[in-house]
Amino acid sequence: LEPQPALSDVPALVAGYRDAGLDVRLRTDGEPRPLPSGVELAAFRIIQEALTNTMKHAGPARAEVRIAYGPDALTVVVADDGRGAAFERGPGGHGIAGMRERVTVYDGDLDAGPHPGGGFRVRARLPLEAMAAAAERVRL
Repeated sequence: LEPQPALSDVPALVAGYRDAGLDVRLRTDGEPRPLPSGVELAAFRIIQEALTNTMKHAGPARAEVRIAYGPDALTVVVADDGRGAAFERGPGGHGIAGMRERVTVYDGDLDAGPHPGGGFRVRARLPLEAMAAAAERVRL
């Protein structure tokens, strides 16, 4: 019965992917601050799924995870320079759909797709105002 992961657990998550052979870097912009636990879990799971997809589909690649604490939103971006759209996908899971569901709970948005020159990028934006409203709905 361990606690659910939060953004403070992302450095260990990134280190695990690095140990597994992915060249990945972590960058944080803005001042980290407490957020509702559901938001932290959603952001963590989006990062985890995006890195898993990079490991599975990108081939030899470098990746960057960026967590940005803005004045009105939390934004997470996971981008890689791997095979991107040139890679033919095998039978897939529901990773991007699951990410989209996570951001929808907080009235956020998700952009996920290939880069024009190769690679893939996932960008999730979770508005702070919607976070507070969603957290209030959960309490009721």
